Amino acid sequence: MKNKNGICPLCGKENHCATVAGSDPYSCWCMTTKVPEELLERIPKDIRGKACVCKECVEKYLKEK
Repeated sequence: MKNKNGICPLCGKENHCATVAGSDPYSCWCMTTKVPEELLERIPKDIRGKACVCKECVEKYLKEK
């Protein structure tokens, strides 16, 4: 996902995006993590594709499943 800001659209915390930090996008934690489609659908439509969900939200979602 092309991230335009470093804030998770679900919880409002820092998402630790490598791209935002100026690092190689392929070094980002999300490149080795499957983000469930159901979780991505929780992102408001107007900001989908503009900000990445943080690792904590992904882990919390997976624990709830």
